[in-house]
Amino acid sequence: MVNQPHQSKQVTWLVVSLLFAATLTVFSKDFWEERPFTQWTEQEAMNLISNSPWARPLSVLGSILGARKTVTNRSSELPNVATREKGRSSEVAMSTGTEMGENAGFGPNDPVPVYVRWHSSVRMRQALDRLGRFRVKAPDSEAFRLSERPMEDYQIAVIAPIMGTFNDLSLEDLKPKTFLTSRKDKSKKTPLKSYTAPRNRSDGVALFSFPRLLDGKPAFGPEDQEVEFSAQGGKITLKASFKLARMTIEGRPDL
Repeated sequence: MVNQPHQSKQVTWLVVSLLFAATLTVFSKDFWEERPFTQWTEQEAMNLISNSPWARPLSVLGSILGARKTVTNRSSELPNVATREKGRSSEVAMSTGTEMGENAGFGPNDPVPVYVRWHSSVRMRQALDRLGRFRVKAPDSEAFRLSERPMEDYQIAVIAPIMGTFNDLSLEDLKPKTFLTSRKDKSKKTPLKSYTAPRNRSDGVALFSFPRLLDGKPAFGPEDQEVEFSAQGGKITLKASFKLARMTIEGRPDL
């Protein structure tokens, strides 16, 4: 015979446990909200620049990125997961200027990880600064000053283990079909203002800049809910969406 009171007690404890777990999930904070960036671990900073509200991971065929070419770039911010093998082989190669291309571990038919970052945001600059300070020690006060300095334009950075195709592109190639667009109001679309190829930057990223103002007002705000970065030029076609509700600092948009 089943002990009804005992069974009822077990069910009650199960329900309480599930509710408690759900409450923890709802109210748990991300590390960037819990602690100042000067206390983030190296892996936390790496997570923010590779898969967070400010960084969207994509996958692109190696042939489109120029896998058959040999490319020399420098980048100390490429996420650890960028290579097919585990470890930091691509990060070390790019930070030391080692030649990269097919020897990055990707063939023309392989999917290659591409990271699209909202580079002008304070959080992104904090994470990049934090990663740099694990390699070069500097006062935290200087870190706060540099990372929180306002940037004139919206900036989107693209980084991958292979950047050959991005080196071949120019502003003229990209400008006709590269925009930031509100997903809620398609009429709110900002055109590409400038483009800097990876070979012209010490960090090895392809940098896309867009004006912050549209018709004299801030181009995007919380009411837009989501903004899409779309870039097309040569072989490249990229699309990445950013949810603005999560891209905030103390309730203010961090773009």
